[in-house]
Amino acid sequence: MRWFDSDFDYVQELIDTWNKNRRKVRTAYFVIAAVLIIAGILTAVFPISIFAVIQYLAAIAVIAVGIYHFITFSSMTYYFKDYMLLLSGILNVLMGVMLFIMPVTLTVQVTTLLLAFLLIFNGVEKLSLASRLRYFRIPRTGSLTFSGILNIVLAVIFMLLPFVSALALNYILAAYLVLTGAALLIEAAGMHKITL
Repeated sequence: MRWFDSDFDYVQELIDTWNKNRRKVRTAYFVIAAVLIIAGILTAVFPISIFAVIQYLAAIAVIAVGIYHFITFSSMTYYFKDYMLLLSGILNVLMGVMLFIMPVTLTVQVTTLLLAFLLIFNGVEKLSLASRLRYFRIPRTGSLTFSGILNIVLAVIFMLLPFVSALALNYILAAYLVLTGAALLIEAAGMHKITL
């Protein structure tokens, strides 16, 4: 554990790290968002005929979201690290692996509830990070707040929908992938150089 040093400017460390890595992270967000949106559209357009292929693509996309959380966590400075990102990354990777190996009949309801929990974790993490950034007077946190609220609203919708068929899971996965991709696009578009 690093001890707090009152003479060190942790906010400036965050700003310098952000400004240095912003373009790489923004590009990664755009690429992952595009993959998620494409996988979501394919999942919605081809629900039955090529379900196995789409299931594998969706699993890859969900694992990509988990990897994105690991990358985001590792790129944060020490005092701004959010361990919810690690938990969310682990849950995304586990859900992706589950989509790869388990038959649809066992995973329809479990996957849907897992998606809802993932969205809640992601939404709370984004709202928490936006709050901490606002506390340190970091500007332009609105897109992060909007993304967090969007994730929580989608989680509530997932919990309220009836989950009885593989077709429903297909469209739920499609909605998750497209909306997660859209949230990443919103975050990427809101990534500006920080100046105080």
